[in-house]
Amino acid sequence: MKRLLSPVFTALLLISLIPAQPKAQIAYSPFLDSLIQLSDFNTIDTQIRELTGHLPVVVDGVPTTIQSRYYQHEDNAKAAKFIRDKFIEYGYTPEIQTFNNGRGENVIATKTGTKYPDKEYIISCHYDNMPSGPRAPGADDNGSGTVAVLEAARVLSPFEFDYTIRFIAFDEEEIGLVGSYVYAQRAKQQERTILGVLNLDMIAWDSDNDFEYSIATNNISQAFTNDFIRTTAYYQPQLNHNFYYTTASDHASFWQFGYPAILAIEDWYDFNEYYHTPADDVDKLNMPYFIAFVRASIANIAAQGWDHRFHFTHEPVISGNSTEDREAVLVVSGSHPVNTTAYPARLYYSANGSGFDFVNPYRTSGDSLFFIIPGFAFGTEVNYYFAVQDELSRLTATYPSGGSGINPPGTQAPETFFSYQIDNIFQVNNCSPATPLALSDPGNTYDIIYITTNGTVEDVNVAMNITHTRTGDLRLILTGPTGTSVVLSNRIGGNGQNYTNTVFDDDAELKITEGQPPYTGSFRPEMALEAFNGSRVSGDWQLRINDATSGNSGTLDNWCLHILYRDHNTGVNGNLTAEGGALRQNYPNPAKETTTIEFSLDRPSYAELTIFNAMQQLVAQPARGHFDAGNHLVVTSLKHLAPGRYFYRLTTDHFTRTLPLIIVR
Repeated sequence: MKRLLSPVFTALLLISLIPAQPKAQIAYSPFLDSLIQLSDFNTIDTQIRELTGHLPVVVDGVPTTIQSRYYQHEDNAKAAKFIRDKFIEYGYTPEIQTFNNGRGENVIATKTGTKYPDKEYIISCHYDNMPSGPRAPGADDNGSGTVAVLEAARVLSPFEFDYTIRFIAFDEEEIGLVGSYVYAQRAKQQERTILGVLNLDMIAWDSDNDFEYSIATNNISQAFTNDFIRTTAYYQPQLNHNFYYTTASDHASFWQFGYPAILAIEDWYDFNEYYHTPADDVDKLNMPYFIAFVRASIANIAAQGWDHRFHFTHEPVISGNSTEDREAVLVVSGSHPVNTTAYPARLYYSANGSGFDFVNPYRTSGDSLFFIIPGFAFGTEVNYYFAVQDELSRLTATYPSGGSGINPPGTQAPETFFSYQIDNIFQVNNCSPATPLALSDPGNTYDIIYITTNGTVEDVNVAMNITHTRTGDLRLILTGPTGTSVVLSNRIGGNGQNYTNTVFDDDAELKITEGQPPYTGSFRPEMALEAFNGSRVSGDWQLRINDATSGNSGTLDNWCLHILYRDHNTGVNGNLTAEGGALRQNYPNPAKETTTIEFSLDRPSYAELTIFNAMQQLVAQPARGHFDAGNHLVVTSLKHLAPGRYFYRLTTDHFTRTLPLIIVR
């Protein structure tokens, strides 16, 4: 480890028809769970002792010990040959990739995929170490990662895989990630398709015995990161993760050439105090932690190679006041056909926290499975999840993810569920009438959706389309009628372009930071939209788009709010009516020198009519005072205002409403 500090209807229709995005999910395999147990204390302990000079090894037919793996120490070449010989022993034909006039040696073993030989996953480490003295065991840094790669090669050697897997030990990491850079650069020049790199560096130190580990990742590596977290949760659930961004190991070389890669490393906040000293030796290692880390790594790379995943698509059942049966549709695809006979898919459901019951599909059509959830009484909350297994009964997965159980599938529930309520819950779907709207470059752009519906928020989703040449410049903020603000996304995506059919939804599987431009599909926002829950629905909902830098233009093409709300004053068959009055669209609009604004009051009230610019600054006050019930017309001059986009707002004792105003010349 080289450590460094470091139009309205059209818009609504467009967005409402966005299909739910398939969620690729790593499945659980009992066979793989058993397989990784072959990597045990004896095999791991023997190999780490051989690498650190505690046990003799045979290199070129001569017994010897490896006292150091410093890049200029003669024993570093012995270590390369030791790794090569291990790969040969396990049945591989290793490749030696040399650089720096032959001094540096990357040692590579390859298991070519049977279905996708040109698409590969890599499990890697570096084998060189520090310091430069005569004795440098480097047990943790990075004998531990090297042993994990060797163990993966050994355990997986008897099997064929769909995708190509490469087991790589890099040289000269400690002097600037040299070996991995050479490899990644050549891979890019050869236009090789690398789907993910699991780089292991220092995985055996855990001084507080909390089984915590750290992950370094980036935007293009999020899906691969999620897979590692999921496989670890399946196969070594005692391990817990945190995130730490660093470019101080070989994963960073792959980032430079646009390949997905992660660094899996012991807890960065519990760093090895013997790092880069002769005391980094076997007796300092936490062997139970080390073994768990090795097994988790083998499970991940095997699951990737075997394509242990299902792809799920499901539109969640919506809350509402119907007590009838509900239909739920799950679409499942993948390279492992779903069992539809002996152990068909299940939908598990629970009412008000009771135990789970299940139903099987009442109909199957291609990849689509159709289920019926029984109807429940008014006031019931229903949780549900799906479970499937493959035809060979080797894989099982739940959706949402996290559950397990096989023959039948899903007997162990996940931690999260789909959920809906049977109550006085209704929907409102409003889109902005003022879009498309050019974005300030740089600066803030504001737009408002005014909602007249009375009720209490239960759930908010935001759908939008933004055309912009650099999403990394944009911060998106939604502010509700009561002043609560939620950051939807904050300058993510770098040089990527556009938000295209993007939906922000707290129930989405992926967070927006885990996606890539144009962010098509559903994503959890950076701050939870549940912050609006319990607040009132009626009023101004403001979207602010802040563009941080100049030079990248864009347009807010459209955006819509989809709100579930509860009406405490309405029965199941009740209707909602606006109270207090109404504000109508000005005419003409766009306007030139004057415009007429009409509003109505259903009772006498104080009323104030104001005009704001796009920066929400007050620029005019056409009317102010006490008004009788009835209709009122206000004609106001606009001559003093520059062409552009404005808002006019009516505030009374009983309601507030805002509408857009466009001035042209």
